[in-house]
Amino acid sequence: MKKIFMIGIVLLTTLVTKAQNSEIHFEKLSLEEALTKAKAANKPVFVDCFTTWCIPCKHMEKNVFTIDSVANFYNTNFINVKIDMEKGEGPALRKKYVVEAYPSYLILNSDGKIKNKFVGGMSASEFLGHARKGASTKSDEAQLNARYESGDRSPAFLREYIKHKIKVMEISKAKQINNELMAILSPKEKASPENWFLFGQNRYTMYLSDLFSPNFKYMVEHWQDFAAQNTKDTVDRKISSVYRQIASWTLNGFYFKVKPYDKQTFELYKSQIKKTKVPDKAQLLVMMDIAMAAAEKNEPEVTKLFLANLGSFTEENRHVLFDYVTFGRSIKGYNFPQITALSDEIAKTSSNPFLVSLFKDIKKRYAAN
Repeated sequence: MKKIFMIGIVLLTTLVTKAQNSEIHFEKLSLEEALTKAKAANKPVFVDCFTTWCIPCKHMEKNVFTIDSVANFYNTNFINVKIDMEKGEGPALRKKYVVEAYPSYLILNSDGKIKNKFVGGMSASEFLGHARKGASTKSDEAQLNARYESGDRSPAFLREYIKHKIKVMEISKAKQINNELMAILSPKEKASPENWFLFGQNRYTMYLSDLFSPNFKYMVEHWQDFAAQNTKDTVDRKISSVYRQIASWTLNGFYFKVKPYDKQTFELYKSQIKKTKVPDKAQLLVMMDIAMAAAEKNEPEVTKLFLANLGSFTEENRHVLFDYVTFGRSIKGYNFPQITALSDEIAKTSSNPFLVSLFKDIKKRYAAN
């Protein structure tokens, strides 16, 4: 009896160990070889598009690829390959399949056409859900791509396709389709609520309507059209957010990683602001002056402008002061009398405890030196 019990323990331990060691089996094949094998086996190909520096890629490999249900489904239904997007055939495939975020996952038919594409770290259930869609004959990805390739350029379809391409992080493709849509819309149609996602504050902003985008430039130059169909308050909030972002990015230095400083460009920003009717127009104009002074590393002028105008700023616009701290550190110091006065002014006028505390700490630090 004892012997039988011990055999049972050994078998159970073996089964547990086997279960814990389950993982997606990736074959050491080129994509072309994988497609050839897939055709013979009548299976799709699953491609893990990764890079060696991608943290979510490592998380998925360790915590999701090793789950029994995941490993079993992928090993049964696909020919699986991993391809480093920065080595070997990776760069060419990255361009062909518009891989612009990691991890990206492709499910291809044996001809190399995309059946499904999904991006990012996710749960095992989500990962399996995407696999099942890719294994089916009609996935959203395949159908949308087929409609576009067949020449469908209806505005309703292009709107859907733009959103989908952003979902799978094909940002360059989404921008291309956005430009196609903009080219066929009338001014009235561009300003309509159904197209506001191309211009407004939403999850698509950083891809389609940030401060450097053609969409924002168009919207701010035709803000009356948009206000008539989307309410002035909605349009005002968008306009203010972008010019506030310009001030923030100039103070923290990010702006100049995208494009070099050009005073004429900032004068253009001021001209655009003057043509609007945003409630905080005067504040935004001051912020452009602050941005220009920051671009020229003129810390005394930056602080002077804040001191003279901070009392009239909304709490939302005072948020650029967090980036002023980064600016001060970048030029290795502040003028002590001015930073003291600025700290005192913030303490009097701001209702943001984090901002007040931050500047009190700066004041104490400089007083101690």
